[in-house]
Amino acid sequence: MVNNAAAYEPLPETQLADIQTILILCWGLLGDVFVRVPVIEAVRKRFPEAKIVVVLDPASAPVLQNHPACNELVLFSRKKKPRLIYLINTLRHLIVLRKQRFDLCINLYCGGASAHFSQIINARYRLSFDHTPELLRANNLLAHYPSFGANWSKALGSMLRPLGIADQAIRKGTTFYCSDEAIRYAKSLLQTGNRYIAFNLGAGADEKRWPVSRFVELAQVISEKYSYTPLVFTNPGMEYLAQEFAEQYQGDHALLVLPLIPFEQVGAVMRLCDYVVTGDTSIMHMAFGLKRPTLVMFTHTRPEIVAPEDSPYKSCFRGDPNNIDPYGLPYGTVDIPVAEAMRQFDLLVATSSSVQKAQ
Repeated sequence: MVNNAAAYEPLPETQLADIQTILILCWGLLGDVFVRVPVIEAVRKRFPEAKIVVVLDPASAPVLQNHPACNELVLFSRKKKPRLIYLINTLRHLIVLRKQRFDLCINLYCGGASAHFSQIINARYRLSFDHTPELLRANNLLAHYPSFGANWSKALGSMLRPLGIADQAIRKGTTFYCSDEAIRYAKSLLQTGNRYIAFNLGAGADEKRWPVSRFVELAQVISEKYSYTPLVFTNPGMEYLAQEFAEQYQGDHALLVLPLIPFEQVGAVMRLCDYVVTGDTSIMHMAFGLKRPTLVMFTHTRPEIVAPEDSPYKSCFRGDPNNIDPYGLPYGTVDIPVAEAMRQFDLLVATSSSVQKAQ
């Protein structure tokens, strides 16, 4: 087990200079990968000439598929059924990755069997947090497990201290890149000359969804006051939300409900919108990554864990004193009035008036 003080110290510059190949374990949902993007970018900046390979779930690949910090993506599914196929694919991936003899493996996932995977892949340097016996045994570079009561990207980025990467090098925010093909497709969906405000209604958990009726009311007020055309994304598995919105909407401007389209194309459409209104979901991170002025309805999670420093943004949050998180702070509640959302949107418009629609 590696638990000596030297494992926490930065590597000497001579050893850092020898790092030419880097493997980053980055399993997780779309939002999980988005909050890790600033960490990957900091690794790229520290090792500009290195080959960086990122392992992630197939469903999360769109977050990084066009990102210039990544040389290669390895799509490694964690689905354990059918069991035999899972075992065969796992063995195949481990053999291929081990043969590459990476100089450095960074375990940003930390959970599940990732410590064992890191140990089997056997990079020269293996870096992760120190909060489980498995991670202590698997890694020869360690960082103290941080508090996740504040910004999650900054917390995850503290893992990079043994690489000589300061906490200040990790920014709050994320990045998302769209291909030219996706942008051309997005332009074909929207009418030239219209100004759009995008609404994302869905979220993976019920407590993260602001009621559709309130989204509709907000859209109608914004449409009347600012002459924006509301655009509604259709979420996979939650198509009924967009249908409910369309049935209730009676605003001054025609409503555009998009069909179910791939994740990258959602981003390309978003680039062409003036504003985005969403809950705390992967679409929110995408909006931050595209630097779209964004209003976020935090109906459960707290704003400070994801609030960007490099994108126009306002939040709506009401704490529930009867629902406290592990850090002693209240979770949010869905009971956010439309009037409060409109007040925050007005502030967003005032503070982002110089932001022009992406072309």
